[in-house]
Amino acid sequence: MAARPKLVCGEDELMEMQEKFRSGGITNSISSKVIKAPPKTNASIPGNESIFAKRREMVEKIKENTFHFQLPKVQVLKDVVEKCETVEIKVPEKKRENHFPEVFQRMKSMKASGSGSIFAQQLRKAKMMRDEVAELPSVILPSCLNQCSEIAKAVLGETEANKIHQENVQKLSSMTDKDILREQQQLLQTLDPKLIALLKNKKKYTSSSNQILVETPTVTEISKETEDEPEIGEIHEMKNSKWLHMNHMEKEKVRWMASLPPLKEIPGESFQARFDFQGRLLEANVDLPVTIALHHHGEEPERAGYSINELMLLSRSSKMQQRVLALNTLANILENTRLGIYDSCFEAPLIPVLLDNRFLMLVRFCLDDSAPSVVAAALVALSRLLSSPFDETCLERCFIWHLGEKQPNLCSRIQMDSTDQEQEAEMKDYEMSRVDVIKVCLRMDIPFRIRYIFEEIRPEAPAVIAAIEILTRMARHSSAVAQSIVDCPRLMDAIFQFFLPKDVTSLCTSQEQDRVNNVYGLPVRQVLRLARVIASWNAELATRLVVKYALLESIKIYVAIDTVQLNLPTQEALLLVLDSYYTWRTLLRQGVGIESFLEFYPVWFPQLQSYQSSISMDSGYSNSSNARFSHHLGSSLLLLMEALLSACCTSGCCAGSCLGDHKHLHIKQVGGLREAVEICVAKWTWQLRKITDPIPDSAGSLLATGIHLLATFYTHWIDPQAPSLLDKLCSSHILPLLHSEPMQELAKLLIQHSNLSSTLQSCSRFPESLPSVCATAMGGELVPIMASSNPFPLFTSIFRLLRIWKDKSASAQVVDLRIPNSCFDYLVNLTGPLSSLSGNWFTRYELQFLHEFLMICAEWGAFTPEQSRLAHQVALTAITSLGPGAEVIAVDWILHLIFQKDFILRGFDLDTSLEQLHLNETLLSITLNGLSHVGNFYSDQLLPEESRKHSRTVLTLEHRQILPTDWIYLPLVLLYQRDLEKPLEGNTNIVETALFSLRAVYVLLFLQPTWFFHVQPTEHYARLACTFLAGNDIFLDKTINDYMWPILRKLARQHLDFSRPVSGVDDFIDLYERLIDQFEAVSYGNPLFAAFLLLPLQQHQPVRFRLKLWCEHPNALRILTLNDQQMLHSLDHWKEPTETNEVLLIKYAASIRSGTITSQRNPVLFEIATHHITHYVERNPHALDKLNL
Repeated sequence: MAARPKLVCGEDELMEMQEKFRSGGITNSISSKVIKAPPKTNASIPGNESIFAKRREMVEKIKENTFHFQLPKVQVLKDVVEKCETVEIKVPEKKRENHFPEVFQRMKSMKASGSGSIFAQQLRKAKMMRDEVAELPSVILPSCLNQCSEIAKAVLGETEANKIHQENVQKLSSMTDKDILREQQQLLQTLDPKLIALLKNKKKYTSSSNQILVETPTVTEISKETEDEPEIGEIHEMKNSKWLHMNHMEKEKVRWMASLPPLKEIPGESFQARFDFQGRLLEANVDLPVTIALHHHGEEPERAGYSINELMLLSRSSKMQQRVLALNTLANILENTRLGIYDSCFEAPLIPVLLDNRFLMLVRFCLDDSAPSVVAAALVALSRLLSSPFDETCLERCFIWHLGEKQPNLCSRIQMDSTDQEQEAEMKDYEMSRVDVIKVCLRMDIPFRIRYIFEEIRPEAPAVIAAIEILTRMARHSSAVAQSIVDCPRLMDAIFQFFLPKDVTSLCTSQEQDRVNNVYGLPVRQVLRLARVIASWNAELATRLVVKYALLESIKIYVAIDTVQLNLPTQEALLLVLDSYYTWRTLLRQGVGIESFLEFYPVWFPQLQSYQSSISMDSGYSNSSNARFSHHLGSSLLLLMEALLSACCTSGCCAGSCLGDHKHLHIKQVGGLREAVEICVAKWTWQLRKITDPIPDSAGSLLATGIHLLATFYTHWIDPQAPSLLDKLCSSHILPLLHSEPMQELAKLLIQHSNLSSTLQSCSRFPESLPSVCATAMGGELVPIMASSNPFPLFTSIFRLLRIWKDKSASAQVVDLRIPNSCFDYLVNLTGPLSSLSGNWFTRYELQFLHEFLMICAEWGAFTPEQSRLAHQVALTAITSLGPGAEVIAVDWILHLIFQKDFILRGFDLDTSLEQLHLNETLLSITLNGLSHVGNFYSDQLLPEESRKHSRTVLTLEHRQILPTDWIYLPLVLLYQRDLEKPLEGNTNIVETALFSLRAVYVLLFLQPTWFFHVQPTEHYARLACTFLAGNDIFLDKTINDYMWPILRKLARQHLDFSRPVSGVDDFIDLYERLIDQFEAVSYGNPLFAAFLLLPLQQHQPVRFRLKLWCEHPNALRILTLNDQQMLHSLDHWKEPTETNEVLLIKYAASIRSGTITSQRNPVLFEIATHHITHYVERNPHALDKLNL
């Protein structure tokens, strides 16, 4: 039987016993089965043991750790956990809050056992916890030494252990590094390799365990954050209890209950974006508490917030709550992105990045989820991806303005060629999303999915509104998509049945609600928006909505019902009425619902009469919310009647004696309309003239709509008494208002609210596959014209009515029209380069004002010469901002401003211009006398009558410009394109087209050079090249030559740079080669063509043009016979700086040597070549051999 080691045994005795055991000299008399001991818990404490028994147990543990062959089998010691201690532990004294001892309370989690009563167990546990705290070391030591010292203390006692520890430290400190390594190697050689491997694994496990369990919170934090102790204690208590699933400690999860690591400094300027649950971008070093649940187990655990990738991953979680949380957060991020809050925050716009990462497909999967909350969140996320509620609100606000019912066509800006269209069916959804997002939504059957959601899931109000917004944005894409929404089986039936009910009794209640969660059976105003977007495409869709779904019946109910009785929040009920007016107005513009309106007229007219007495323009009254709603309601009603008049006059059912065979106004239908509106306008103009505060925005819009209604009435009303009534209205009310002080102050706001002169940058946050109207500019700034106190609607209506007065009445000719000076200051701000907001959708309302202002000043002669010159330049600049629907404005400007002789003579001193510009007086006189023909030519070529008629009737307009910036050359470009398709020989209109174009270029080049060269000179060169490329003999015409020579001389003095790209030209070298080929084929050495061909050969231009002519076209060199007098610019530009390209210099010499160019036939080319060869030889004396001279 083996003798057990005693406590007094020395090291030599222990080693001797070990050797005996290995050699087999000692055998075990007892065979035992080794069983892994379960961890001890406080719930099953064994009976009281003596101190000697505990000491024998500890010695046995040490012995088992000494004999290496038992270590793999028996695990007696617990995991050694390394603690990183930085300060001395100080157990704070517990101070009593009162003078009496605290009441001892029993722990409810403690259960009775055989080891004693619950009270005894709790006391024993408390004592053990106090002992553990008392045994914490107060000396900072390496973790490995701390482990050894803890074991030694348990075996030898604390005093002896400290003594041994100090000896070890002293011995280690006296040894060098080489001695330590040598002793380490000797020790490793004496130990068993299996024991070494076990200890290494043990150390690795101990380090990781220490990292997870102890390091957070550290020992330091125990004293500083005492509130964490109960949490850890509670975890251990739950683990030691017999509760279900608490028998195993999940260390990975416990790790995240520890304190956070410190924030790291972000290197560089960029860092990963993280957001909170409201979609707000968090700063890189923001320190937020963990209680707001923004810290998680992903990358950068010390930073709060979720990245886009983490949210995309979380949205595919198996936990329904996590999917909802991720989708809601992404929806908030998208909403903030659409508002422009994150412009310039990211390296790439966020919406295209999400589309490239297949966010659309992710939402589609979530729409098919079985959980209604996930479906609702997916609908909101998809709505925020496709549309912006803020943009829709701004579009609705335009309905209180004249022509505000026009809707934008938001189809994809990416044009697919024929090859791509053939392959469209084979494209994947994520590939198609880069071309057209709405088409992908159709592929995904989004309308069918929404129908299923409405019928089966029946979500709450936010999800319903989001689904309607999705359909609305899809309907804005094209008439085909709108048609597919209407054709979707049972979709529109479900929408009208659930959300536009016609049962009046179910809509009324005596209780006012602040919020409605279930909107089934209640009117949802967003459905009316969807209906008018669909109806705005064409009359067929509008008629279908009215006939099949009884849209007008629902509108009549909502207009007639008292909003107080509606089972809706007050604001929603009021907005429902306004949306009903807006939708009916859209139907009237399509010629639908006229009879219903006339039948409903007895309801309208008393309401209009009430406005004469109940509505005021006073600022104190107008600034209240009730007054603003009354103003908006009145504006909607007046514009609805104005739409009726327009529809009647275009359909033949006119409300007056019109220009044609229409019958006289039927008094029973709309009797008293003009008189009632004139009374209202007279009252409101008088009130506005008397106010001292700024004119309220809603009040100005109300008055503007009344004036627009009268302007439309008088436009179509031909009656002997009409001029006198119009004289009274304008002279007594409109002119005094225009000359009043409040209008002078209002005019000062024109520049502040101007999009055309704004310095804001247009946003680029939306991909071309998903365009938007962009109600916010870069940085989230609201476009100026949509800000409150917008002055444009009121001035537009006044100028429009005054123009009609001048046309209808002779007495208006002698009236002194005094326009506020601030209006002319506004013109000055428009003479510079175009603002980036000039193409914004909402700029069209400013252009309406600009049109009326320029036309009234031109017709009344209200401009000074300087102002006339400014107006002419503004018309030239702003005409390129006009979009579809403004073709009539463009024609007016072309005929009456840009190419109007009298207007030009009023603003320009031609005698001075002739002297300064060295113009041919005869040529200029001929050109000015024929400007009316030039204007008619441009209006017919660029804006044919068919397009003008279409623009007056269509309601949904494309979001683009109708004229390019170089529109002056458009007839020449079209001529060249027709020649490419079919040769134009023998066509008598070719020379006339080119001649009218060159006359326009000639006039504008010399009278408006600042505007003319807003386009870079190289683009002028490319457009003028069409004169030589279209047809074979246009440039040979003498009149064409008369205009081309001064134009090219003026152009040659500009800074031409043929290295820059030119819009509309893929590669300029290809265009230049076509010019050389045309010159060789049909020019016969024409000097004009030759001079034009030499412009890209100047020395400061790229050498590839010179190589192209000299190396590849010797025949062109032979017929290029220009002399010095025929050059467009000084010959020095072709000589300096001297040529350095050896290939070209060799070609110069070869052309001279072969006789391709001679001094008699090609004086200019010969002089250029000899000049460069001479200087090259001077620099390189040995170059004669290369040149073979």
